[in-house]
Amino acid sequence: MNPSNIKDDTINIFDFFLATNSTDASSPQFYVPESIKIGMTTAYAVIFISALLGNTLGLFVVLKKSSQSTRVTNLFIANMAVADLLLTFTAMPFEVSLLYRGTAWIGGILGIITCKALCYLIPVSIAATVFTMMLISFDRFYAVFYPLREKIFRKPKILSATIWILSFVLMLPYPMLFQVRFDPVLNVDQCIQVWPWEDPNDTTFAETFRVLKIFHIVVFVLLYALPLSVTIVTYFLICRKMWLRIIPGNATERNLAAAEKSKRKVVRLLVIIVVVFALCWFPSYVNHYYYFLRRDLYGKGVLPLEVEFFNFWLAHANSAINPCIYILMSDKFRRELASTLAGWCPCLRRSNCPPNCPNA
Repeated sequence: MNPSNIKDDTINIFDFFLATNSTDASSPQFYVPESIKIGMTTAYAVIFISALLGNTLGLFVVLKKSSQSTRVTNLFIANMAVADLLLTFTAMPFEVSLLYRGTAWIGGILGIITCKALCYLIPVSIAATVFTMMLISFDRFYAVFYPLREKIFRKPKILSATIWILSFVLMLPYPMLFQVRFDPVLNVDQCIQVWPWEDPNDTTFAETFRVLKIFHIVVFVLLYALPLSVTIVTYFLICRKMWLRIIPGNATERNLAAAEKSKRKVVRLLVIIVVVFALCWFPSYVNHYYYFLRRDLYGKGVLPLEVEFFNFWLAHANSAINPCIYILMSDKFRRELASTLAGWCPCLRRSNCPPNCPNA
């Protein structure tokens, strides 16, 4: 027996970022009100379009010039945009699909490949985002505290490769655990986690949930609590040093003051991105807490269904919020974006041109 057969007050163990209501949508016990379906589908359509346009434009702007793509801050934006696009094309459509089809999947080789790939790429995108934020905070720390030493963190290609290799390697358990299984009771193929320690004679699944509890605690620590704690402490030290530093006032040191001001803007941008990430993703871990750690409370009205879906939507909405932060907080990013849009649209170029501009 596998988790797809768990009914009543238990859940169909799916992706740890996308776990949803009790059983498969094909089951009579699974019911999502039409109001929630319509509301969540509309909400996902909004963030899907926003994330797709915003991150595509952001990635294009950052990589438009080869000289720009070598800068660490631009590398940060590029990695975040790629991770956000990855989440946009995987998690968002799939979460909408869960509203209507539950864990129903296609069979055959294509079903196996898509099941494993989807359930692998979603946590990889989250891991890439977290590791990017953490490694960039180390880079900022090194730049502020040891500006004259060798810039060991200032090698964008190595840093980027490290982020993605770590993400793919650490998330390898997911494609190994996910399989497509046919449920004869529901007469449907399902993409589900199949746990090697399951005891077919244990109808209570006590051992399965015990291991799942440990597993999700580890995931929470590795992909949320630990990296965010390290990042927050790092930025606290950076901000303390930069804001307490005496700004030089004579003419010779004005350039240093301008550079210091620029550093502060960059740090402010990065801090806001980290804080927004922490706030957006925390509610989804509240869902996981009730799914896997407090099964005695789940299904008793403590966490209403609409709140569950909203918590996951908020986490996915982070991918649409990030480009907005770049635009609002970075003057240079806004200029590059305006220049790019003006190049695509002549009307924008003329409207932004001074009276004596030859393009006007």
